[in-house]
Amino acid sequence: MIFMEHGIFEVKIEGNLLLVDATGPFNEELIIQYEKALEDCIQSLEASEWNQVITLHQMSLFTPEAEQILTNTVINRKSRGLTACAVVLMNVEGESLIKTQMSRCYDRARIKHNFTTSIHDANEWLATL
Repeated sequence: MIFMEHGIFEVKIEGNLLLVDATGPFNEELIIQYEKALEDCIQSLEASEWNQVITLHQMSLFTPEAEQILTNTVINRKSRGLTACAVVLMNVEGESLIKTQMSRCYDRARIKHNFTTSIHDANEWLATL
């Protein structure tokens, strides 16, 4: 059964950074659209190593199906040059669950990741790598 997309996102590139701003919760249908939206960005970044900053808002949890698809997209991104991800948690609900889900995705892909509450701190952490 196909459901309506749950969640919203915006993606853009700044230098060698992929920037994502998203508000959940997220379902499988949204993550499929997210993967498609990322493709143009990744094509322009994959000639070299790159990082990403993901800013999450509100209840940014994933259904189990969405988490599995997200894990696969992270593994794909690693094969195309992604080296690290900073996750900014802005006024989120269920912070420990969000961290658990996101960590599972990035751990399975063997991508360095860090959680913070400010974009400034996220950029500083990425600069130390």
